[in-house]
Amino acid sequence: MYRWSYFTPPQIHLVNPVQITADRDRHFNLSLDLLCIAGIDGYFKQVNPSWTRILGWSESELLSRPVVDLIHPEDRDRTLQARANLAKGILLSGFENRYLCKDGTYRWLSWQSSVEPGASTVFGVARDITERRRLDHEHLIASKLESTGILAGGIAHDFNNLLAGLMLNLDMITLTGLINPDQEIFLHQAQECARAARVLARQLIMFAHGENSVRQPRDLRTLLQKSLDTALSASPVQGQLELAPDLWPAMVDEDQIDLVIRQVVLNAREAMPAGGTVRLSAKNLAENRSPGPGGPAENQVQITVTDEGTGIPPDLLPKVFDPYFSTKQRGTQKGMGLGLTICHTVIKKHGGVISIDSQPERGTTVTIRLPAAPSPSTMKPDFATTPRQTEDGRLLL
Repeated sequence: MYRWSYFTPPQIHLVNPVQITADRDRHFNLSLDLLCIAGIDGYFKQVNPSWTRILGWSESELLSRPVVDLIHPEDRDRTLQARANLAKGILLSGFENRYLCKDGTYRWLSWQSSVEPGASTVFGVARDITERRRLDHEHLIASKLESTGILAGGIAHDFNNLLAGLMLNLDMITLTGLINPDQEIFLHQAQECARAARVLARQLIMFAHGENSVRQPRDLRTLLQKSLDTALSASPVQGQLELAPDLWPAMVDEDQIDLVIRQVVLNAREAMPAGGTVRLSAKNLAENRSPGPGGPAENQVQITVTDEGTGIPPDLLPKVFDPYFSTKQRGTQKGMGLGLTICHTVIKKHGGVISIDSQPERGTTVTIRLPAAPSPSTMKPDFATTPRQTEDGRLLL
């Protein structure tokens, strides 16, 4: 005996085209990436809200101007060539270029775009990769500093020992007997060159190893005033100091931070040969601020040096911390290309961050962030100054 089974045929649901369009638009607007529909004529036809969120332009502003106007001048030729390939049906994947923000800055975008052969509509997806490229650039700088530091450290000590012997023999010449005025001039010049070479050797050692630093809580107000006055002495450039009245102490090696501030102020001074004003300011950054590219969210002291000089061209700005890179005239006193490299090394070994923002003919701003000293209640006692009980005895020094 057979039992028959009865099946209910599946129901067929008719798709509402209006609902599909609404769902597609909702998905289009929810995307965190930058979605767009553009034409071969070079204008956006539709953009999602992420464009406004990331670049700052309104939708009407983006649709009313040629796309090429938003692209960084250095990237336009590459972008136009990519667009020409796209018009031939070649898929665009992983293409990177910079787009102008409404505040005048640029953001890096990575593109995935396609167009049907013979069609006039381009569908594109872009992702903001500005932060990734910044981290890649910082990693590249760190790699350069590390590799160059190994080389510099390998020769600096031997070079310094040779200089010590040279300077000793130059000093001994003055003890062997009388020398005539001409010989005294030449001897003095040789001694000055040897001293300059010793300074360079010390810079190499500091760059390679950071030297032994003794970081202690220091009141930066006196240090910043002294560094500013020293760097601007006998100069037409004026100094302006702006310090927070409750400026926290910072955990620093006083000599090394003095070197960093003097170097940064000296760079600002040389950028204004006709005179101007260097503004040195310092303020507190509380630990409850939002973490960002300026370092970890902890109590910090921020030092800013701003000048009114010639500025740094955009193509050279990424190289300012590279070892031996300099746009200055070469000589014994300047143009060796180690100043900012050493500053970067010292600040990094202090657990801080140094960054530079510059625009041609508008000046340069150098920002330094250093860890603030802990409050007295949380500071660990200093072994050298903590009273200790000792047994009776004698100490031979």
